[in-house]
Amino acid sequence: MHPEDRERVVNYCVSQSRSGIDHEAEYRALTRDSDYIWIRDVVHVVRHGTEVEALVGFMFDISERKAREDELLRLKLELEALSYQDGLTGVANRRHFDTVPEREWSSAMRNGAPLAIIMLDLDHFKDFNDRFGHPAGDACLRRVAAVLGDMTRRPRDLLARIGGEEFMLVLPETDAEAARIMADRCRQLVHAAAIPHPGSEGGFLTVSVGVCSMVPADGQLPTVLLEAVDRQLCSAKRQGRNRIAVAEAQPAA
Repeated sequence: MHPEDRERVVNYCVSQSRSGIDHEAEYRALTRDSDYIWIRDVVHVVRHGTEVEALVGFMFDISERKAREDELLRLKLELEALSYQDGLTGVANRRHFDTVPEREWSSAMRNGAPLAIIMLDLDHFKDFNDRFGHPAGDACLRRVAAVLGDMTRRPRDLLARIGGEEFMLVLPETDAEAARIMADRCRQLVHAAAIPHPGSEGGFLTVSVGVCSMVPADGQLPTVLLEAVDRQLCSAKRQGRNRIAVAEAQPAA
């Protein structure tokens, strides 16, 4: 019996046998060729009165079934991962993003730590698609996602494409100044990528960015932060695009 299975299976089977209870167990067994196969061991306890007289066991090779189960589990995990991934850019999608702010908000509230969100929108992207076509637009989105992906280096940082030409960065334990620096770095990196866009000022693709960082207060919901960062993005666009706008004060609860 495989060493990793031995203690668990032997203890269980001995206990059941001594109690006179029929039982079964699955474990890996060593073959004469020094390979392991999966065994299903079915045991019938023969009793004489209250005494256990004998054990009658049947062993079945269930290796093929186990292999199918392992493959199904692998496919399930792969499908689950794909369901949270944006098919075009490879970053997190809106479905994934929707699961994150509430979790991080709760963590920030427990720890009294700031939580920052950066919202980015590609400037004049409809005009980009109209000029160059949707295949070029898709390539542009993939390029931007790759540029922004370099900014998420901590395990809990998240970059998501939430729809069309909009991206979100979720940054736990990040105050307003650190978020502002990161947002401006994102803006500069997109501009430095030098993606041609005749409809944009300067002839290259730019982004508008909204930024907000908050330490959650009792009774506040994460929607407060999301609404605040959305207002900042609108402000950046109103001010002429290719710039960042940062919430200067924490919104009221």
